[in-house]
Amino acid sequence: MKRHFLIALFLAACYFNTSAQKAVTFKHSKGETKVAVNPKKVLIMDLSALETYYELGIPVAATVDQVPEYLNEYNDTKYIRVGNVKTPNMEAVAALKPDFIITGGRMGNYYDSLSMVAPTIIFGTDNADFWGSFEQNVRDIAKLHGKEKIGEAKLQALRQKAAKVQDRAKADPKKTVLAMHMGGRLMPSGPNSRFGFLYDALDLKPAYIPDAEASNAPRGGDRPQAPKLADINPDYLFVFDRNTGIQGVMPDPADIINDDIKATEAYKNNKVFIVPGWIWYLSGSGLTSVDQKITDIGEKLYNITF
Repeated sequence: MKRHFLIALFLAACYFNTSAQKAVTFKHSKGETKVAVNPKKVLIMDLSALETYYELGIPVAATVDQVPEYLNEYNDTKYIRVGNVKTPNMEAVAALKPDFIITGGRMGNYYDSLSMVAPTIIFGTDNADFWGSFEQNVRDIAKLHGKEKIGEAKLQALRQKAAKVQDRAKADPKKTVLAMHMGGRLMPSGPNSRFGFLYDALDLKPAYIPDAEASNAPRGGDRPQAPKLADINPDYLFVFDRNTGIQGVMPDPADIINDDIKATEAYKNNKVFIVPGWIWYLSGSGLTSVDQKITDIGEKLYNITF
């Protein structure tokens, strides 16, 4: 009897020890990071990750100093502030003693320092495989916190929503450009780029495919100038403004629509659409912003009712 009791105790100890050691391995731009399941104190300094935690109903302990209005929940004083999306307050981070840290690519230079405080990942998507990397991000976070069921439900809803746009786009021969407006300049984006969502995820046909050599040129005075939109001449044009996007407000169209835009077929046919910079620039790869981007394209371009 005593022997059976000791065996039971041993098996129970093994079970609890195994449970305590369960972890999820995140693959990201800095390598791989193993994180123990159910971290209690999560620090998030990337808005796409913050959206995903919000949509999955997972508690967050701390985040960046300023959060856009669409994530107003996190402007509550109960959330500890640890810097902005580019620069962490390392003293505040260390004082928090987090169990898990999520940052974005803008904070890559601080990765090693943050990793010394707690397991840290760089949250982002693969330009060459947006849907695959986006869904993996959601699944990893859901698995880490035991939210797999709601995570799959959210992904299924987005896939169905995206399919409506994809069906229309595949049958549409007209071509599209997404451009970032910054300080009077318009910079178009093509497929497999940071802002390639329209083409890579929704199958719109690109009017602009960047020259690979020019795209890889070093940033600086010799970097090639972006081509004029009039030369690209898209049938559809989507524009977001970087500066007002950071402020969380929409720009005045009069500050965006210039002679270059007016020379395009898109403008002549009333197919120029201004979209929110806080979704398309500040964030872009979380559950909320991916949903909003699909809505922006589907409603504005094809009058789809979701």
